[in-house]
Amino acid sequence: MSRPLLALALVLSVATAQDVAVEKPLPPEKPKGILLETQIRRGQRLTGSNTVSYTLTMKTRQGQKETEDTETVERTERFIDVVQRSETHGVLEIERTYLKLYTKARGADDGRPDVHQSPLQGQKIELKERGHRRELKVAGKGAIEPIVRRTAGMEIDWRDIFPEDPVLPGDTWEADAGALSRALAAYLNCGTRPTMRVRFEEIAGKGAAKIAKLYVDWTLEGMRDKNLYTKVTLAGDVHFDLALQRVVAVDLTGTMIVRGAIIGNGAPRIVKGEGQVLVKSSLGTADVEAAPEAPEEGTEGK
Repeated sequence: MSRPLLALALVLSVATAQDVAVEKPLPPEKPKGILLETQIRRGQRLTGSNTVSYTLTMKTRQGQKETEDTETVERTERFIDVVQRSETHGVLEIERTYLKLYTKARGADDGRPDVHQSPLQGQKIELKERGHRRELKVAGKGAIEPIVRRTAGMEIDWRDIFPEDPVLPGDTWEADAGALSRALAAYLNCGTRPTMRVRFEEIAGKGAAKIAKLYVDWTLEGMRDKNLYTKVTLAGDVHFDLALQRVVAVDLTGTMIVRGAIIGNGAPRIVKGEGQVLVKSSLGTADVEAAPEAPEEGTEGK
């Protein structure tokens, strides 16, 4: 082959190689994450319910004497929220009406449970949020007294478990569950030191009815009444509706243990307790005004 033809062949082979390199397929794009962020708009009417219950068997030994008692407690709240104000920089104002707000308690030998109705049942509550600061008031009546606030349980807020960044199914993260744990601890009378790990399980459903399913592993531990160590371990599902952009269902179950001593008159009482815990929440929308329901049977005069 002559030199001019050889040079031409080399040029064509280089150009062909360059064309092949350019035509190589690009790597597939990584799927975009989903931002699990609750969207609340002014004028929305939302319904909700929270139920926290536990059954705890306590064994007590004082000297040679041993006793065993079992207690079952269930706290229930059902409410309607009307969003008065919602702004992107963390300002939120909600008017809440409690349709039901009561506690049932039953000992091992009791027949009917004692039902204690909260004074806030049927009342309108103002919830104001400025960033991480929350203010609670009975409408037109000033701040809620601490003991009444504990019976309300108004700070069970599942928004606290979401990460700030977008996530994909299979991702896990540690949630900042401090406020949520303090609210639950007020129900369970347990320690408030939390650890919570959340896993994004999957997206279920089709079209507009898509649910992000999360699995939560949650522990609260610490001292109760100074001398009693408590540990509550919960696990279960949290469902986030991607169209409504909020949590719509929570179903957690677990265990509680209590260890320690009660010091008073005479010899210390050594305490060991074990029990089961259930936490359920359901959130939806309200299309029409709902009147407060009649008090639970046996609550009159409580």
